[in-house]
Amino acid sequence: MKSKVSLLAFAAAFTVLGASSVQASCSGAGVITRINGKPQDVIITRAGAPVARPRVLDVVCDQDVIKTENGATVLVSLDGAGKVTVGAAPYTVKGRAKAQVSHSAYSALVDHLMPDMKRQPWDVRLRGGEPPLDFAVASLSTGGQQLTAGRTQLLVRLIGGTPGYKLSILSGDKVLANGASADGDVALATPALAPGDYVLKATDAAGAVQTGKITVVADAPPTPAEFKTFEDLEVQQAATAADLARVLPDVWSFEAEQILHSAPLNGLDRGSVYRLIESYAGG
Repeated sequence: MKSKVSLLAFAAAFTVLGASSVQASCSGAGVITRINGKPQDVIITRAGAPVARPRVLDVVCDQDVIKTENGATVLVSLDGAGKVTVGAAPYTVKGRAKAQVSHSAYSALVDHLMPDMKRQPWDVRLRGGEPPLDFAVASLSTGGQQLTAGRTQLLVRLIGGTPGYKLSILSGDKVLANGASADGDVALATPALAPGDYVLKATDAAGAVQTGKITVVADAPPTPAEFKTFEDLEVQQAATAADLARVLPDVWSFEAEQILHSAPLNGLDRGSVYRLIESYAGG
């Protein structure tokens, strides 16, 4: 999925999604951050009509009624109320009279990210097994991804291959850092990275090897201002990261994942957002 989607394509996507999109009249009051269970077991009623296929980062509106079925729960970050977990008992969203999260931030989530988030399959792909070892941000294998200088923590997501992964980052022939993980999310603690070219070398338990390339640059990526008003810093950085990957997938998708990785943990289903970021870069 490429970054430049025409207005007609967006219009078609909203036609398919139907009631799932937030209307302009919606008074946004929060964001879904995690669904424990199946998304189809989360029931949201808005102005008497059901909201189709609620997903992570979907906006909830003032007076929405939320409940779940089959033991599912949903975590919502609400303006002024923080984290609220909803189960089988109906919960009515009540926005504050003076919301601190701007309508433009909610609108940007709905317009920019939700059409693509809702295209993600019900059952996300599983790591390991038959596909060959590769980077979740597929374009790392061919080069072109940039990273801001100075970072000392990196998250590299791997897919395919045989679980039991090792990863190194190299500058020339010098190994700067090593990491390992059983599930494919490999965290690296590195020296502060100076501008230049670097190689990521991944190995799985069967000995398969995959290499990727990144270019560290002094310039910071362009990021939207709309999301700075979100109270939940994790949601703010998730939205910022996903939108950056949407606009410039072949350059800043890897940096986008680092933006989310550096956010404070506050209950967000990061896997769903990482997969959205990776979908823009062909992952």
